[in-house]
Amino acid sequence: MVRRPRIFLSHSSSKCTVESGCQCRRYLESLESHLKDSGFDPVVDRAFLNGGDEWHQEVLKEIMTSHGMVILISPHALVSHYVLEEAIVATARKVASEDAFLILPVLLPGVRRSHLADSGLKKLNLGRFDMVDWSAKAGPAKPPPKIAASLLPLAERLGAVPYPEVTAFVAGRMSDVPSVVLEEAATVLGVPTLAHATDHSRHRVAQGLLTERPVRGPGDACPMRVALKGLLPQVRQATERADIVDVVVPYARVPKTDAERLRGVALGAGERVALLPAELGETPDMYVRRASETPEPWTVCRPGPRLDVPGYVEGIVADIRALLIEEFYLDSGCGDDELSGELARHEAESGPFTVVLRQPPDARLVDALLTHFPRLLFLFAHPGAEAAGRVRLEGMTPGQERDMVRTHRQFMARSADRRDCR
Repeated sequence: MVRRPRIFLSHSSSKCTVESGCQCRRYLESLESHLKDSGFDPVVDRAFLNGGDEWHQEVLKEIMTSHGMVILISPHALVSHYVLEEAIVATARKVASEDAFLILPVLLPGVRRSHLADSGLKKLNLGRFDMVDWSAKAGPAKPPPKIAASLLPLAERLGAVPYPEVTAFVAGRMSDVPSVVLEEAATVLGVPTLAHATDHSRHRVAQGLLTERPVRGPGDACPMRVALKGLLPQVRQATERADIVDVVVPYARVPKTDAERLRGVALGAGERVALLPAELGETPDMYVRRASETPEPWTVCRPGPRLDVPGYVEGIVADIRALLIEEFYLDSGCGDDELSGELARHEAESGPFTVVLRQPPDARLVDALLTHFPRLLFLFAHPGAEAAGRVRLEGMTPGQERDMVRTHRQFMARSADRRDCR
């Protein structure tokens, strides 16, 4: 999933006419096209304001759902009440978002920095932000490259990473981490950052932590482990430290190709059955976590394994039904239609409900499960998981599997006590 950052364009061009010779509107249109080509989603008032709309309410809604604002400061804008109002809302949005919302003033021809001090925008102290000068020599056809470069942190955070929601989730858990520690982690992970841009650094470090980093087995050096050792002691809340570990380890260790295959089975229209050759009980959970690609993983239930004895298939079906009834707080006598409705709603809201079975995929069992629960995702996790016609994941070597589970256990234990992280 890739999102294009929404950039609100604040401007004043209502007085710009062909007769006056003013080119403000040309600069606006050129910037709008430039941002689209650079991977952004520019938001301009003419696209959402209709005759009779309440200006303040509509503009406020658009700014609050944007990721940043470019303020085109023309001679008109210096005395525009609307530009002032929009800039005030943007400043409040920046404070509320802990500086995640980006504000970029762009000075158009005819305006100098000194003009701001005598304008209606004086109270905003726009000089504290990095500014861009768009010279008359360049003309409206050539937007300064610095505009796209200044918006780069937003593009990287939201539009140029494969898992923007998960990346933002991990970055948010690192809000306590000092910039110097973030830079050290970035160096270890081999990801570039922008100096003095802490929010950007958090997202780049999060992206580095979520990068697949396979090892041969326990004992192999790993930048992810080194980075976590430095980062976790700086995170105040134990729950946030655990959140980081619980997401990062599966993303760094579960093979991306396996995760994509499992995700394809889960979200496809065919039979939802996947086989995973695995020895350890935590392994299927980490595969599901990695395949979910959301901050909140798909719900997993694990019916107890049953021996291959008469009635064992019926017993597993009954166990799964009981688990579903308990999960959805249903009456034990609920009908199949009610249960199916709850499953459909759950899938729409939270992704496919997943059943992990730590036993071989017996053909009779698989047929029964698909008959009774066609929209559940069944993941058979067993060293001998083989079945003709079923999707079988490659899995890991025993050493790689042990490394992943051991790494997860070690850092989860350390996360429980901040002192142990040091």
